[in-house]
Formats: sequence, structure tokens, C-alpha cells
Amino acid sequence: MKVSLDKKLEVIKLNFDYDNSIIKKVKTIPNRSFDYKNKIWKFPNQYRSFTIFLKLFKTQQIIFEAKINDFANPEALTKYFCNYYLNKFENQLILKGYSKNTIKAYLSHIRQFITYNKIDIQLLTIKDLNNYLLYLLEQKQNTHAFVNQFISAFKTFNQLIIKISGLNQKILRPKKKQKLPQILNQSEISRIISSINNLKHKLIIILTYSAGLRVSEVVKLKTPDIDQKRMLIYVRSAKGYKDRYTLLSKKALNILNLYLKAFNIEKQRKNWLFPGQNKDKHLSKRSAQKIFKKACKKANIKKQVGIHSLRHSFATHLLEQGVDLRYIQNLLGHKSSTTTEIYTHVSNKNLVDIVNPFDKL
Repeated sequence: MKVSLDKKLEVIKLNFDYDNSIIKKVKTIPNRSFDYKNKIWKFPNQYRSFTIFLKLFKTQQIIFEAKINDFANPEALTKYFCNYYLNKFENQLILKGYSKNTIKAYLSHIRQFITYNKIDIQLLTIKDLNNYLLYLLEQKQNTHAFVNQFISAFKTFNQLIIKISGLNQKILRPKKKQKLPQILNQSEISRIISSINNLKHKLIIILTYSAGLRVSEVVKLKTPDIDQKRMLIYVRSAKGYKDRYTLLSKKALNILNLYLKAFNIEKQRKNWLFPGQNKDKHLSKRSAQKIFKKACKKANIKKQVGIHSLRHSFATHLLEQGVDLRYIQNLLGHKSSTTTEIYTHVSNKNLVDIVNPFDKL
């Protein structure tokens, strides 16, 4: 018996001389069919079908096609089908326009899930899924945010690839903990900026705060994105592939112009505002995060903050100045106003007007 794969890697083909005993066994394989034109039996390239086939013909002499020669090894078989599903999933996510970061996260979640279960993914039940969720929450002690991201990844995987009817509707999400963002006050931000001597590093921190940018956005800025006449910064292909405009500070513009002259930035071939060591590529996110961390240490900032805290602080300070929440939502590029409303919980705009009852004793 010869065993091979079709060109699309979706069908296993069996080629053998007529033998009624073999045919009887083949007919027990799920979803098998006979190709009358080519005179061969075939079945779907799925983990369950292939493992059943191997058990049925474990004593049979089989000639495997080179690319499936290792399938008799259970570990190799699991690895193959894991990669098979992941490749299909990745292609679908790309076609659907998901971001690179989302694709990377979703693939990682599904790879871990398949490796953990070691069962035919097509036979998954809600019990299997709940057992894995309990494993993540109780044994691995992952955060609710991490588990919710896995659920989003799995629902998309099920919808696009394995298509188990009714399964997505049965999945219960753990209640998301409302964790308030850590905010830096303006004095702390001033200390952080003052602690930086390198003009390029200083400008990165200034623009991140004064424009409310994500770290991925600030490192990808290009010189044409700075609109000095309108005092705006054009943020292209931000989270969710949404473009937007945000504020350009007058003080930031002064430092920006000093930086442009000092580093001959406008002569850069790729127009990156913050080129990396390779001038054709922008500065990495990791480098920007290190710059912020080093500045915080030098400025003696005790709060547990990351560079994203500058964006949180920008939004909170605008809210405390009386800026309408809808404008802040647009500046930050939030799809939902609910996301922006988190800053009402950390703003002290109204709290400072409350008289503490203890002070009246």
C-alpha cells in the first residue's frame, strides 16, 4: 500500500491492489471515499482519521510518501497536524487583515492548546476546553486578561478552521479584573524628561507623552507625519489599522526642530523620525522601553510604570484640564468610549473638591 498527500495537503490518498479485507478496514475510517476516476481510496487529512488508519494497518507493509514518512511516530504526527492547522489559521488571519502582533499571539495560544490536549482537534468538546481554562487559571495562574485573549484566539480558530458548531456559544469568559492604569503626575514626567541628556531619547519620551502615543506608534513616526502648520501629528496604521491625528505640542516642536538639525534626520532615505542602528529601519520598541526605564531610574521614580504610562498620563491630564472625553477618545484612537472612560477612575479632577469628613472633626 502506498500513502500520499494531495497537493493542497488536505486529503490522504491510499493506493493498493484490490483486496477485500483491506477495503473493509478502509471503510471504517471516518469520511473516507472512493475516487472512481483515479481508482484510489482517500480520507481527510485529519489527526483522528490518520490515527485510526495507523491502528488498522499497523501490521501492513506501508510505503509512505517522503513528506509523511514520519507519521507512524505519534509525536511526529501530533507535531505535523499542529503545524498543519496553524499554517491554515495564519493564512486566514492574514487574509482577514489581523495585525502581526495579534497573529503572533493567537498562533502561540493555539499551539500551546493543541500541544496540551494531544487529542484530535476536530473532536473537541466544551469539557476539553473548560479543563484547559482551569489549567491556565489554577495551575499556570495566568491572568484573566491572558485567558480572555486565549478565548478570543480559540473562537477565531474555531470559526475559521475547525468549525465545531455551537462550541463558541458555550464558552464562558472569566470576569475581567478592572485594573486601573498607573499615572505619573506632571512633576514626575518633568523629572523623567530632565534626566535625559540624549536629544533623540528626550524627544521620544516627550512625543510619547505630549501626543499620547503607543510605543509602537512613536518609533514608527516619519518626518512627513509632523504637520508643523496645523500643529498635528499623523499616526498611520495604528492599532486596528486605524489612522488618526493627535496633538503636536509647541514646546515639543521646538525640541523636534533642534533634533532634526542636529541629526540631519530630513536627509534620511526612509524618512524615519527615529532610525535605528540600521538607518533603513526604525528604532525598536524594546529600545524605547529601555530609554524610559533608564530615565525613570535616574529620576528616582518609585512607581511601577512602563512607557505606556505616559499615554495613560496624557489622557488623565487632559481630562483633569476639562477636555471632553470624546476628544480624548479620538486623540487616543480608541474604538469604544468605554476604553477611554477608565481615565475617569484615576483622574483627581473632582476628588480634590471633596472635603474629607475627617478634616471636619
